[in-house]
Amino acid sequence: MSKRLTHRMLPVSIAEQDVPQSAHASEYLLVCTASSFAIDRGSWNFSLESVDGQSVLEAGDEDLGDLNRLTLLAAVRGLEAIDGASVVTLLSHNRYLIRSLSDSLPRWRENNFVWEHFGRRIDVQHADLWRRVDTALSIHCVEACLVSSRRVSPMMAQQSTIVQPPSNDGTSWRIDAGHQDHVSGKAAIPAPKRASTARPKDSLRRWLLDSATSHATRGGGRRFTAADLAESA
Repeated sequence: MSKRLTHRMLPVSIAEQDVPQSAHASEYLLVCTASSFAIDRGSWNFSLESVDGQSVLEAGDEDLGDLNRLTLLAAVRGLEAIDGASVVTLLSHNRYLIRSLSDSLPRWRENNFVWEHFGRRIDVQHADLWRRVDTALSIHCVEACLVSSRRVSPMMAQQSTIVQPPSNDGTSWRIDAGHQDHVSGKAAIPAPKRASTARPKDSLRRWLLDSATSHATRGGGRRFTAADLAESA
C-alpha cells in the first residue's frame, strides 16, 4: 500500500536565548512515543540518536496519565537525558505535544504556567512537566516535527466467503468472492505483502515504518474522552 508521510518543522526554542551555534555543538534526533493501556495508564518511550543514525540512548517505562501526558513525559525525559547544550530535532505524531510546544508554551511561560478559571488562578494542564520542558528549551536549541501518515491508495474491499452446506457425499464447497475496487467496482489486485527483509537498525526508521503501518491499520487516532479530543484538535 502507498502511504504518505508528512512532517512540519516548528522552532520552539526560547527567543533570544543563548543556544549552541558552534559547529562543535552536538546534534540529535529525539523520537518521542507513547501508548495507552487504559484511559489513565500507559507507557512512554524516547529514542535519542545522532544525526548519522547511531543510537545514543533509549528508555521507556509505564506510568499513570493519558496519552498526551505520557508523550510529554517521553519528551521531558529525552531532553533531560542530553548532556550539554545541543541542537535537537524532536519528532512525534502527538499533535498535543507539538502544537503546545509551538503555540501554547510561549503564552503559558508569560503567565507562569497558570490561567484564570472562574475567578481562580490554577495551573495549566501538566504544568509540572511543561515547566521542565521550558527549562530544557533554555539549554538546547529544539525544533519540533509533527509526523503523520495516511493511506492514499484505494482501500480494498473485505473478502466475502460463502460456504455451501455439505452434499450427500459429505463434500462442502467454499466460494470466495473476488476483491472489488470501491471506486470502479472492478476486481482489484490484492495488496502486495511486504518483503521479508531485515528491520532497520536505527530506531528512527523503525518508528517511521511502524507509525505508517499502525495509522493505516487503525484508520485514525484513538480517542478516549471529549477532553482528550479537545486537546488533540
